[in-house]
Amino acid sequence: VCLGIALFVNVYRSSTPLGAMHGLIHVVMKNLVLEKFGADQWSAVLSEAKVADEDVFLALEAHSDDTTVAAVVAASKVLGASVEDVLRLFGEFFAESVFRGGHLRMLQSMGDDLR
Repeated sequence: VCLGIALFVNVYRSSTPLGAMHGLIHVVMKNLVLEKFGADQWSAVLSEAKVADEDVFLALEAHSDDTTVAAVVAASKVLGASVEDVLRLFGEFFAESVFRGGHLRMLQSMGDDLR
């Protein structure tokens, strides 16, 4: 399991319905693709994932896990990487984003491991 998603699930699952992912995951995914691969690749990911409205996709609210999984699979296809590699890259980027954004305390409050 991707470290970033596992960390996020621990923090945000309590605020979203079961089987849902908070939109912040999508925002971080967008930032990752834009920063590392560019706007054209982000547009291609949205198209491959069949995202009709980017604003809805990026809304900071609960989204179905299916939506998030579709975006990860789409990123895998567009970027020519395995799903595992995309999740690993996402986890690294998520952790860096939390640290750069001054949210390290959030990570530290979750303990020494994810169990």
